[in-house]
Amino acid sequence: MANSDLNVAQVARQTAFGTAVATATAKLQNVGSLKITPELQTRLLSQLRGTLAPGHQTALDFYMSNATFEVPDETFEDVHYWLDSLFSNATPAGSYTRAYAAPTTAVVAPKFMTVQWGQTGNVWQMQDASVATLKLSGTNNSGVQVGGSLIGGKVVTGTLAALVDRAGTRMTGCMAALTIDAWDGTVGTSAIENTAFAWELTINSNRQYRSHLGGCTPTAWNDQKWNGQLKLSLELDTTTDDYLIAILATANTILERQVGITYTNSTTEKLEIQFAGHAMSAPTLYEDRNGVMTYDLVLEGVYNPTLTNWLKINTLSTLATVV
Repeated sequence: MANSDLNVAQVARQTAFGTAVATATAKLQNVGSLKITPELQTRLLSQLRGTLAPGHQTALDFYMSNATFEVPDETFEDVHYWLDSLFSNATPAGSYTRAYAAPTTAVVAPKFMTVQWGQTGNVWQMQDASVATLKLSGTNNSGVQVGGSLIGGKVVTGTLAALVDRAGTRMTGCMAALTIDAWDGTVGTSAIENTAFAWELTINSNRQYRSHLGGCTPTAWNDQKWNGQLKLSLELDTTTDDYLIAILATANTILERQVGITYTNSTTEKLEIQFAGHAMSAPTLYEDRNGVMTYDLVLEGVYNPTLTNWLKINTLSTLATVV
């Protein structure tokens, strides 16, 4: 009997799309859930054979794969695997700072991965994996959760490498800070304290894989326009009711804001999210959180000329190289 508690997630970063790496280089021990689904595009051929049988022949035209993953408590170090695979692969500068930005005028250059998943005797390898959608979230009394979807090429039998657990610093709600600034202001300026309970950022790259004549597996990829959404769970007070007034009581306007979410551990580790968006829908009045009135402020990503983007993520860590 295979015991699911013995499953392991390992990864190797590929040099290029279409070039799998059979031996993993890092153990993703923080992953709580990983589900890989091979996708086979098949057909039951319709033929005039003088029979009522469902068919006599089938065809396999294309196969790739997709996966979902969840990380209940992410670290300042391992978050780079997902960010490098969604955005362009970041080159560290200075004391290992990395900058990520949603594409505007040029396509991203993500780091593709070969993922090994399972346990000895039951290991499957997903090659050309990249993050298609990414969700990051956090609450006041938990760490940072990371999850999303991967798309990849073919799935074949794999082999686990002998890898040790890696050290990392877990992000917690105690480390978090929130800022909300005017559309024409500077993100990160106006601190919002003792107000926010939770946040959730969803990013969709609209990434797709394709094949060409001569092959049944993906040979290329492309992104369409990205989109994203940021949701903030806020306690109703004299500051946050201003956002409601701007959404509901101001004629012919849409609330526009820049939001900064920062997790800081001393001076050596940081995760900073900068998001610009418009409130395209009104919130429910009100949510209840243990007797406290709250509401969800939902912003859709919109390009901001001051930020020169709608989404930027900056990191600082002790990680010199993502292996």
